Amino acid sequence: MRSRAGITLALAALTVALYLPVRGFEWLSFDDARYVLESPIVRAPPGVASARLAFSSLPEPNWIPLTWLSLQLDHQLFGFDAGAFHLVNAALHALSTALLFLALVRMTGAQGRSAFVAGVFAWHPLHVESVAWIVERKDVLSGLFFMLTLHAHAHHAAHPSSRGRYALVLLWLALGLLAKPILVTVPGVLLLLDAWPLGRLRDAGGRRRALLEKLPMLALAAAASAAAILAQRGAEAVSSAEALPLAARVANALDAAVAYVGQSLWPSGLAAIYPHPYWTGTPTHAARSALLLAAATALCLRSARTRPHLAVGWLWYLLMLVPVIGLVQVGLQARADRYTYLPLIGLAIAVAWEAVRLAGGSPAARAALAAMGTAVLAALAVATRVQLPHWRDSIAVFERALAATEHNFIAHRALANEQIRAGHLDAAAQELEMALAILPQWPTAHRELGRVRAALGDPSAAAPHLERALAASPADTELRIELGLALVGTGDLARARSELAAAEARGASSLELHATLAHVEGLLGNCAGAIRHGRRALAIDPLLAAAANDLAWTLATCADARERSPAEAVRLAEAAEQRTDNPGPDLLDTLAAAYAAAGRFPEARGAASRAEAAARARGLDELAHEVRARATLYREGRPFAQPATPAPEAPVERRAGAAEASP
Repeated sequence: MRSRAGITLALAALTVALYLPVRGFEWLSFDDARYVLESPIVRAPPGVASARLAFSSLPEPNWIPLTWLSLQLDHQLFGFDAGAFHLVNAALHALSTALLFLALVRMTGAQGRSAFVAGVFAWHPLHVESVAWIVERKDVLSGLFFMLTLHAHAHHAAHPSSRGRYALVLLWLALGLLAKPILVTVPGVLLLLDAWPLGRLRDAGGRRRALLEKLPMLALAAAASAAAILAQRGAEAVSSAEALPLAARVANALDAAVAYVGQSLWPSGLAAIYPHPYWTGTPTHAARSALLLAAATALCLRSARTRPHLAVGWLWYLLMLVPVIGLVQVGLQARADRYTYLPLIGLAIAVAWEAVRLAGGSPAARAALAAMGTAVLAALAVATRVQLPHWRDSIAVFERALAATEHNFIAHRALANEQIRAGHLDAAAQELEMALAILPQWPTAHRELGRVRAALGDPSAAAPHLERALAASPADTELRIELGLALVGTGDLARARSELAAAEARGASSLELHATLAHVEGLLGNCAGAIRHGRRALAIDPLLAAAANDLAWTLATCADARERSPAEAVRLAEAAEQRTDNPGPDLLDTLAAAYAAAGRFPEARGAASRAEAAARARGLDELAHEVRARATLYREGRPFAQPATPAPEAPVERRAGAAEASP
């Protein structure tokens, strides 16, 4: 008993020690921000209202109310200290390790093999993702309840008539499903354990009892599955058959099941993101994978009578992979290390018990096997320590993914977003270009590259990407506005007005939309439209100088005298000047035109002189020349009026300053 307690404590303590570096790790932009830092559930104070929100809301492609409440508790205790959240993950993982060891010992009586399996679970680098990624609290929390379920089931098997022990099995399973629905296949795993090592299926009575016990568990699993599907569909996370055909999903599932076995035996090339071969055009090996899986399954089942551990371990692995194998595809990834968190236990059981069988009863062989097992665990721990730094921050995660995989368009796009946050727009554009070189039809990357190109001052390069994105999402009014803004920058005012008007027709009504439409209508000589949109923009933000400037210009200089309102133009222009530090030449030019329209020609000449000086100081010689020409009119006592059909070149240059000031 003391040996068992010592092993339990050692496993837990060594696991915590192994993961101590996570104390200095950061929040990841890859879901941590969205699902933890910005989560209304996590930020809410504990209580009935927040619990109700956790159970009723579906804020991500999973229904995980208990995980939300766990993260909420962390927030109450530690604020948003990333290191503390990380350490809680590590502690839960260590506790699960200890419970796994105790459950296996309870079921098998084999301390050494149970310790090896628990050590593999604790220290395998495939599990770094689940522990070192805060948002994967759902993995370690559901894992803890899974271990409690195993432990309770082992106790129940020894006393099957005890309703209290059976109720405890149901309780832990229910809590695990509330942490993450991945435990939906646990009834099947427990049935496997009933066959071996618990030996409950030897007679008809035992089989009947074991099967009946699983019915309430299946009901819990079905309810959790339904909630998970609703959450995924509500978050639009499930790939449709049109986007990702069933044949592609099946092929990838077969390859992934084989790949996980390979990475379990030789954990190299691990990454946070493995792009789906369907999107990258990478050939799959589905036929070969299917043959390998079928052969392994047949071999294990054939030897089930004499080596039941092989069948139980292998079927455990396959069964627990089913919810995450990708037949119901969520996201663009082919597979993920975190999906092996519980399935890997089955493989470890098969290996541990088969190794002891092969070693036989020789003390020397057993000693050699123990030394080998210790060496394997030590090697896994070292590999985990090597893998851990790749999760220290977002850039490290994505750079590792690019180094460890090929054609990783997801990682290129994710790294581009990090570069955008850091203000490195040129580097971000390069990453997005590389993503589109791999997946040219990706609307998300087109939209982001269009935004980056626009921010870099290259609207001609931005517009085609925004058009590609809009073709995939024609109802996206925000995207249509972005395209309209880019078209304004290219000088294609007619198309810009068409896109912006289409956005308005679809219900859009934002400051940016009305301010830009006012600007464009003014450039095209549509005074009525410019005034209407200018006033709507100012109704949203009365302090927006660019909108006030555009409206004042139209009211002062409109070719149609019926649309002019000199007094209002003066009021708007003066207010905009007063609110603006170091007003630009465009604003001063507008003020001069407004004064002239109101008959205040001395003030118009003074404002025009200031506008010309400001334009020359900024190198806007053409604008300075235009201002001087208008000043000539003011000296003659005449206001300036726009031509009835303005040439687009002059107004675009004349209003350059206003366009730059637009939101």
